Amino acid sequence: MTEMAMEMEMERHAAAGVTVVSPTMRPQLMKQLLDNYARQQGVRKELIIVLNRKGMSMKRYKLAASQYENVRVLRLPGRRPLGDCLNYAASQARYPYIAKFDDDDYYGPAYLSEAMNTFRVTKADLVGKSSFFFYFPHRQTLLLRRQPFRPYSGVKRIAGATIMFHQRVFQRVKFGKKRQGSDVQFIRTCLRRGFRVRTSSRYHFAAIRRANRMSHTWKVREQQLFRDRRAIVIRTKAFKPYVNRQRALRRDEELID
Repeated sequence: MTEMAMEMEMERHAAAGVTVVSPTMRPQLMKQLLDNYARQQGVRKELIIVLNRKGMSMKRYKLAASQYENVRVLRLPGRRPLGDCLNYAASQARYPYIAKFDDDDYYGPAYLSEAMNTFRVTKADLVGKSSFFFYFPHRQTLLLRRQPFRPYSGVKRIAGATIMFHQRVFQRVKFGKKRQGSDVQFIRTCLRRGFRVRTSSRYHFAAIRRANRMSHTWKVREQQLFRDRRAIVIRTKAFKPYVNRQRALRRDEELID
């Protein structure tokens, strides 16, 4: 492919646009959710928020959303499984690519543009992260959990908070109604249907882990994460430069994938 053809292909993917879908039941994370969306650069985008708890103020969310471009706030009646919320949001998408954002994690400015580039390079149906960062605010510690996969590799597992897929996938596969594990089941079903799952780099995303592990869907113990021999651990209050590839993880390490 010529350089001009590559540029045209990149522009075509960027113009395609991404719908970010984010079910939420935590009003205290409203600003974080909106900020994650707002900081995304280099792509056409929209955000669909689905309120998933009785008593959450639609008026308050719509007022906050009005300060941003292309944000819609929706609601399903009652308390619904995560899968129902994701399916509802995805069914309302205006763009051909759909990205799931968790309300309590960090998505760097280049997160969506990197994912779109991965779609372009690999011709994938789904893209996500196998290796990624964890940040523990109560420890002021950043942990990189590395997996033996290079960017653009075919994988069978990606982090649920990083799932992104083309509309053609959603036409054949929906999220399940399980209270937990709907992400894992979605990926497994996609693989059985022959869809291609590819991993992007370790950068541009961090799972934020609170001290109370029971407040997370994935209730893994911190000790288990820190016991990983492949992990890189850094004590820092400023985790974002590492996550966004602005600072090397170690003195002897270059900024590589």
